[in-house]
Amino acid sequence: MNILDNIILSCEQVSKSYESHLMRKRVLNRISLNFSEGSINLIYGKSGSGKTTLLNLLAGLDKPTQGSIIFQGRKYESMKEKELAKLRGINYGFVFQAYHLIPRISVEENILCPSYVNGKQIDMTYFQFLIEELGIKPFVKKLPCKLSGGEQQRVAIARAMLLKPKIIFADEPTGNLDSENTKVITSLFQKLNEKYRTTFIIVTHEENLIEQCEQVIQLKDGEIVIE
Repeated sequence: MNILDNIILSCEQVSKSYESHLMRKRVLNRISLNFSEGSINLIYGKSGSGKTTLLNLLAGLDKPTQGSIIFQGRKYESMKEKELAKLRGINYGFVFQAYHLIPRISVEENILCPSYVNGKQIDMTYFQFLIEELGIKPFVKKLPCKLSGGEQQRVAIARAMLLKPKIIFADEPTGNLDSENTKVITSLFQKLNEKYRTTFIIVTHEENLIEQCEQVIQLKDGEIVIE
């Protein structure tokens, strides 16, 4: 089998620039990458390297100035916004450094949010598996404010995994956590990857965040560093 047959997501010659006050700043310059189905991928670099911008483009949350992003053979630019939003809702999960939990509803309701938003039936057997696997079961009825940072991040991961997405996009998922909770989260990523063949694309400032991964991409000043 051709190695390219296993590509789930790719970008071709992607650039991103921002304009303000008659000035143009290029954040990404001609980035081309392939991501294999069921792989763990790290995108790392210093602040300002363009890594979060690249993640947002790959996830369809922003549009490139130039170039194409392709999910399972379909280019984002060929889709209408409603179609792209549906693709994201069904196929993608998101984990952010800031957790982004809704403070006024319970942990359980936070996790189940994607099913409500996307009109999908809840697989309660899978839900029970997630909360047990992630160690969330004892506090599903609590509000997020009653949880530690590591516990909130595990809730965010359960929410991201609820609809069994093909790809999880994670932006500095351990940036606010201590070393012990960081190990818990990275171990969970690996376990979920092994069990469900979920593809992980993780932005981080730590090159060695996860030792066993298929691809490590270093960005510097909007370009891939070739070593």
